[in-house]
Amino acid sequence: MQKIVIENFMAIPYAEIEVNKVLVLIGKQASGKSTVAKLIYFFKSLRDELFNDIYNSTYDSSDNLLAIIYMKFQDFFGTARQLSDFKVTYYYDVKNSKFIILTNKDQTFTPAYSHDLFSNEFEKDTLRLNKAFSLKTNNGEKHIKELASLTNKAFDSYHDSSLYVIAGRNATVGYSDLFEKYLFANIQNKIQQNKRNSPEKKEYTIDEYLMLDFVEHTDKIKSIFKKYGDFEGLIDFHSNSNNHTESSISVVYETIKKILKGDYKVDNQGEKLLLSNGKYVHLNNASSGQQESIRILQDIFLALIEQQKVFRIIEEPEAHLFPEAQKQMIELLAILVNADPDNQVIITTHSPYVLTVFNNLLFANRVIEKNPDAREEVSKIIDNQSLISAGDFAAYSLNPSQADEAGEDYCVNLINERTQVIDQNYLDTVSEELSNDFRTLYDLHTKSFARK
Repeated sequence: MQKIVIENFMAIPYAEIEVNKVLVLIGKQASGKSTVAKLIYFFKSLRDELFNDIYNSTYDSSDNLLAIIYMKFQDFFGTARQLSDFKVTYYYDVKNSKFIILTNKDQTFTPAYSHDLFSNEFEKDTLRLNKAFSLKTNNGEKHIKELASLTNKAFDSYHDSSLYVIAGRNATVGYSDLFEKYLFANIQNKIQQNKRNSPEKKEYTIDEYLMLDFVEHTDKIKSIFKKYGDFEGLIDFHSNSNNHTESSISVVYETIKKILKGDYKVDNQGEKLLLSNGKYVHLNNASSGQQESIRILQDIFLALIEQQKVFRIIEEPEAHLFPEAQKQMIELLAILVNADPDNQVIITTHSPYVLTVFNNLLFANRVIEKNPDAREEVSKIIDNQSLISAGDFAAYSLNPSQADEAGEDYCVNLINERTQVIDQNYLDTVSEELSNDFRTLYDLHTKSFARK
């Protein structure tokens, strides 16, 4: 199990969060959800930074990691001198106490890592590989696999594809290719300028880094779909080259069409959605819900059909979607998580409805665990591929106003220890508030008639 403990970082007073296969962070605007998600992404991406350092032959000892952390933090979050004293600890393995810790004390930023992060043989093996890469030996592919194994084991992370799916992702849909290229170049320039800045002048640019990565990833997605034309073209190509059953992929494909209210196609005229009446709409003229969801849906589909091991952080997957489509989106993400033991999805959301959907997936799994004979009946309500085990799920509510009230926590674990599902009291909170408003209005209504 992995975990992050945040103390006094930016707007977060204190949060202790299990980073499970599925993690949901819910809260109002400006509650700190994205800050938590970005910190998790920062720590999870250090594995790849160290891999690249060794592969590019710029490595001389495991202490290189400290330099990587220092530079990456400054590039992402700006100079620590602008921040209050803080401590952030990420446990890559809670049981064996493998962690990286960041502290900022009296405007002095200090990274450190636990002794057990690296094995006894790590230093010797990585120096040997670093030398092999510098000499460009003929066993390059073998050495790459060996290095991947070493860094994966150190950080207890075994995914081969990571992505932070930003909010406002319709920027890769609703605008022209020329605008996208201009945006891409502009972001690159800002990042490069920030890298050249002295440490005391570093700015907060993690949003630009994430946008750049997302635009690059989207370009890859678009090029793949342009090659095959549509989802069916990809299905035909992969039908004889992997172990996915036709029914498994067809469930995903049919759900995608339901969410999009059409069938995605791309040709020389651009991206479009074919509608049920035989007509089509260009994607840049489609609804905001279709534009916000298409990149997530394409990414899910490609990860499944190519059998990738993925780590995804997704901001507001429910954005601009009707509740029925929100339900379908969450069920697809659950299928993605279940497709491989190393797959991991973290979600930030404003929507209690998203939590309700996850709760149904958790409870459906519990019903089958208690009564295996009920599987067929449950499958009529929820596809078995979408079921989520309680041991794979975590959910937290972040609420700054609670932190100001005596006895209340800023970060609240929403899982009921006894039932192993989301606490019903939390799910009822919003509906109770709305019901109370209605009752108050109804009382005023009846009183006004009584006065007459």
